[in-house]
Amino acid sequence: MNFNLRNRAAALTIIASLFTLAACDGGGTTKSSGAAQVSAPGSGSSSSPGTTSAAGSSSSPGTTSTTGSGPSGTPPTLNGETNRANNSTFVLGESVELSFQASGLPASKATSLAVKVSDEFGNEISSTSLSMTADSYGKASAAFAAPASKFGYYRVEATLPDGTTLASLGTRPAGFITYAVVPDPASRINYGDAGSRFGMQGGFSYAQGSVIQYLGIRYLLDGPGWSELEPNYAGQFAEARSAALARGQKYPVSVANNSAAWSTYAIPLLSVATVPAWAMEPGTGTKSWPAMGVLNTSGVEGFPAFATARASQIAADYASQSAHYYQVTWEPEMPLNFGGTPEQLVQYYQLSYEAIHRADPKAIVMGPTMFPGDKTPMSQLWSAGLASYLDAVAMHPYVKWPPETNGLVSNIRLQMQMARSAKGHSVTFVGTEHGYASGSIGELNEALGDVRATIILLGEGFKFDFAFYIADFWNQSPSETGNTFGYYWNLDPKIIYGTDKLGPKPVAPAFAAMTYWLDGTTTSGPLSNLSGTQMGYRFQRNGTTILAIWDYQAGSSVSLPMPSESVKICGWMGNCRTATSSSGSLKLSLGPSPTYVIGQGL
Repeated sequence: MNFNLRNRAAALTIIASLFTLAACDGGGTTKSSGAAQVSAPGSGSSSSPGTTSAAGSSSSPGTTSTTGSGPSGTPPTLNGETNRANNSTFVLGESVELSFQASGLPASKATSLAVKVSDEFGNEISSTSLSMTADSYGKASAAFAAPASKFGYYRVEATLPDGTTLASLGTRPAGFITYAVVPDPASRINYGDAGSRFGMQGGFSYAQGSVIQYLGIRYLLDGPGWSELEPNYAGQFAEARSAALARGQKYPVSVANNSAAWSTYAIPLLSVATVPAWAMEPGTGTKSWPAMGVLNTSGVEGFPAFATARASQIAADYASQSAHYYQVTWEPEMPLNFGGTPEQLVQYYQLSYEAIHRADPKAIVMGPTMFPGDKTPMSQLWSAGLASYLDAVAMHPYVKWPPETNGLVSNIRLQMQMARSAKGHSVTFVGTEHGYASGSIGELNEALGDVRATIILLGEGFKFDFAFYIADFWNQSPSETGNTFGYYWNLDPKIIYGTDKLGPKPVAPAFAAMTYWLDGTTTSGPLSNLSGTQMGYRFQRNGTTILAIWDYQAGSSVSLPMPSESVKICGWMGNCRTATSSSGSLKLSLGPSPTYVIGQGL
């Protein structure tokens, strides 16, 4: 079923970008770009939140602030940066300084800049007026030591007296810049691949700095797939790898890195919506997936050998992982993305299952990455024998916004029931792609949807889950809104994938807080003492209970049993307070953003 939730015309390019742009230091670790400390010329660095400095002479009391056309008659422009311009993401305790640059001002005239900082709900955090004096070219700059005393999302609006606002940049609209404060990666625990629960798709790059660490990401997709590794003939990958190893080289380039200071874990892919032309029956592709179709005789002979070579490589390159989850196919929805029969699709699994397991004792074969609402295609695949060649179910759990009213829970439970019936026992489920586009539903709803959907998936029993996507992308222009799935704005209009400059959306710090509290947990399931449109799940970690609760339609309250004397109550951005109760219960106010309640025996 096509939910039209992601632009499929760009999908193959997206898939390719995961691997051509994602290799970070041979796997998952990003090198900090040494964020520049920006301050206005001659001003020095501001020292505390709310303090300001400006280039040139400040206007004295009684001086008229002006804007208007500059010396060349051009209208004013205004731009802004943080002192970590590559990702504008900070840990608690770091100073955040904003620098503003204006041009097109009246030469040598004083003016002012109104600055307001708000949170993700539009609540004002601070505001100030900065004085600036233009030089003889009509240029001026100012700096502001911004508030950063709490975890969260910070949106900064700046306006000149004539109404000129901050210019748009990349996919970020005009009028504002953003920054985020997240937990220090050094305070996070590595739960290993067995305990880690969060991954992300994206064109990561060195230039982005430590975004993988900031967000708490551990799992990364590891490609490329069959068509990239064997474009010309069967056995090409094994030959190329053998030759590279003989030269002392690594092949293929690793995306994840188990042994890095920030360990990441690989989810290897056998195919990514394409197969080699030599292996595919002509005419069995579709408009959406033209290079994904029925295997011909050469493909039937070549795919098991490729699966063996790929599994041997993964077993060797990621030997420290406790398990290797192999994703065999990529969204082969019938008939939209696969023109063959269910039996011909199951053939991919039949040919690769034993080959993978023989080459890698740690292998877990999974697929087929359908959507939650794809009941008919999945039932057809189970009837065609898929259960005999599958160890886990990988899904792309996209649903429309909001997830609670668009079937995410009911469809997931149905899919799990179907898998259990087909296999004869419960089956591991994982999510390897889903997300919402901020250009369609707004940045706040994107954050609420992405975080709540992820909690639902983990709470319903998914072992781990992949977010989509690190930064916005586009087909023709950064002004497009259809592909704004990014957790960050893409601030380089010249780089569609793997951008070198990011600006956080609300979902980035909200996701960082969620991964901080829920990584390494096991799932106990949904809470039973809720009512109306309240939702919540219970998680356990090292003897501590973590509840994630929200009300997706209204403000409400709930009374929770409180066996311990005190609990920690944390907002969705990670800011916490301690609550005590002598009555044995806790009354909690709920809203659309999840609240985390952390304590013993909850």
